[in-house]
Amino acid sequence: MSFTDFGEIAKSKNQVISFEHISTGTIVTFPAFLTDFSDNYTVSWGSESVFGRADAIKPYQSTTRQITLAFDVLSASETQAKENLAKYSTLIKMLYPVYSAPLAGDASSFGRTIKAPPLIRVKFVNMIQAANGSGALLGCIGGFNFKPVADSGYFYRENGDLFPKNYSISITFDPQHENQ
Repeated sequence: MSFTDFGEIAKSKNQVISFEHISTGTIVTFPAFLTDFSDNYTVSWGSESVFGRADAIKPYQSTTRQITLAFDVLSASETQAKENLAKYSTLIKMLYPVYSAPLAGDASSFGRTIKAPPLIRVKFVNMIQAANGSGALLGCIGGFNFKPVADSGYFYRENGDLFPKNYSISITFDPQHENQ
């Protein structure tokens, strides 16, 4: 019995979601089996009521953007399921800042400072990209959800480890403007 390698099909069509951790340069990619996508813009305006004017003056304040992205990760074999779970683990680590070496100079010290925030670049074909269209979009992940699809089952190891055959990831991503 042979299985279709959906990951290879997605890669051959350039349907891959890429995440790059800015401070470490770590990159992780997933085949893009999108289950949800939205790109939302919110424009904020102030309001100043002035005597003798029927309408309030509306000074511009800001424009924000939030992308919601959900996709499935499929595994046709136990080896692929292990690789996919390792990619998930790497992506989770990218949600945390990079810390300095211990402040007291020895490994027993717990004092550290944040060396770099967990900024990430995300790229998905022409739907998520930098404003100039030539690279990944800079921002921060504001929300993250990992959900194994129980109906698809798991690969089981003798030691009790589980590797989901299919899991879903959903993300809220807040792009940051690099050029004003």
